[in-house]
Amino acid sequence: MIKSRSFNGTLLLLVSIVWISCAYFNTYYNAEKYFNDADKLRLEKEGKSIPLSALDKYGKTIQKCQKVLKEYPESELRINAILLMAKARYYRREYDDALMDLRIVNEKGDEDQVAEAQYWIALCKWKKGTIQPAIDELTLLIKNTEIKDLQAMCHLSLAEIAEELKDEESILYHLETGADLMRDRAQRGVIYGKLAEFAFQNDNYDVAITTYNKVIKNSLSKEKVEYSHLQVLRILRMQGNYRASARKIKAMLTDDKFKNIAGNLELELVQHYMAQNEIEEAISRLETIINDYQRTKASAEAYFLLGQIHITEKWEPVKAKEYFDLVKKEYGKSIYKPVANNRSTSIESYLESKKQLELYLETSTMDSTLTTEADSGGTKNSVILPEKSHQEILYHLGDLETFSFDHFDEGVAYFKNILDQEPTSQFYPKALFTLSLIFAQKGDSASSRGYSERLISEFPGSDYVSYVNRKNNSDTSVRRPIESIYERAELLWPDDPLTSLGYYKDVIAADSLSELSASAAFFLGYHYDITYTISDSALKYYQWLKKYHPRSDQAAKAQARISSLQLALSSIIPDTSLSGQ
Repeated sequence: MIKSRSFNGTLLLLVSIVWISCAYFNTYYNAEKYFNDADKLRLEKEGKSIPLSALDKYGKTIQKCQKVLKEYPESELRINAILLMAKARYYRREYDDALMDLRIVNEKGDEDQVAEAQYWIALCKWKKGTIQPAIDELTLLIKNTEIKDLQAMCHLSLAEIAEELKDEESILYHLETGADLMRDRAQRGVIYGKLAEFAFQNDNYDVAITTYNKVIKNSLSKEKVEYSHLQVLRILRMQGNYRASARKIKAMLTDDKFKNIAGNLELELVQHYMAQNEIEEAISRLETIINDYQRTKASAEAYFLLGQIHITEKWEPVKAKEYFDLVKKEYGKSIYKPVANNRSTSIESYLESKKQLELYLETSTMDSTLTTEADSGGTKNSVILPEKSHQEILYHLGDLETFSFDHFDEGVAYFKNILDQEPTSQFYPKALFTLSLIFAQKGDSASSRGYSERLISEFPGSDYVSYVNRKNNSDTSVRRPIESIYERAELLWPDDPLTSLGYYKDVIAADSLSELSASAAFFLGYHYDITYTISDSALKYYQWLKKYHPRSDQAAKAQARISSLQLALSSIIPDTSLSGQ
């Protein structure tokens, strides 16, 4: 009986020990699982912010590790739990707490645990702003540890720090070395992705195409794999290897694995046609994309490219505008939407200005209303001239032809037409200035110098002369005159707002049709709106926007204030203190 009781007690003790061991092993296993799941989510979004789902799993990792430490303080997995908890805290940006954990590991861990703790300590220091000590510690750790994956991680982190410091040579070295050392597939995919992008951005296409193929083999991110396939195709096209690229595209289009990027593959094929000047084939393919991938990013881009073709290759502005207008309707979040809107606005402005110019060409009289004999009975028809002057319309057409449509000769012809007219017009010196800029851009220094000398000689005190002198001294960029005035207004605003307001008004006076004039008018209206309780100056600039730029974003914002200001002003004596604005 005594032996039986002794045996039962021993058995119970063994069961308890096994149960306790299983309990803390399971708790730690769950912590590791949460961490690995979080890491997978993080790596799938490589290069982007850590997703909330991953942060949540890192948080659960910490909770499980804390349970191990609290309920099983003597567990052999104690140091592992502290290290795992510190890594999770690092990704949750809890750097101080992570450092406290890592110091314990550094004091009580084995050789491998200490080495890994030193790596994470260096990363915490980097994120807390002490960059050079972090670099020094990572560099020393590479020399002192024999763990290949840890060496690779050090190189990857040093590459990220070098990227932050804009040290391109170090970026390439650490990425290449880290990729060769890393054994973990997911991490290797991250390194190859960074290396491929770096090589591509620096025009090292042979290295880029090789490395993108390694991303395809190693990355856990489906998005990254698809992107890398598209980049390989893009590089082949840029290298003129159309045959290899076309074969790859056609093979991918028949594979369901790539159905998510089928539209992108079709668009890449369009780029092939355009690169080889096969414009009709490109148009046909784009029309197919529009039909096959309706209401998608791909179809929106197809509409944009059709607009581009009809404005550049065919010069059919009306048709081009129709395509540009369809971009936002097809896919409102398209990255091409802002550019398409601007192109559409430019075309609309161009067509309207052409109509206005035709009115001037119908008569040689510059009155606001012209009368001509309309029939044999002596009845007169009234031809209303545009509010904008002949020179302003000519200048705007020259501006659009040159800067929006890249029609150099046509633009120059409009500017020269201004010089053949009244020299007292404000657009006369402006045309001289613009001609000097665009000829300089074309490399015709003799013509550019000729127009600059005329400007300096005939208008020595004008702002345009100071801009010419400044450009000759330092500024080698070519910009529209209105851009220079607008820039000056912006630069002066913080220190000299009164003078700045004058320049914003100059922007409007210089070219009422320019998009910059819409921005300047809204700035002025908003300034007077918030500076004065009720201001007719604010109303004036808001109404100006509605009149000259009715479809602009600024006009939409201004419209909300116009009714309120009109109602308020109708019940009080008008604010005339700024009537000269």
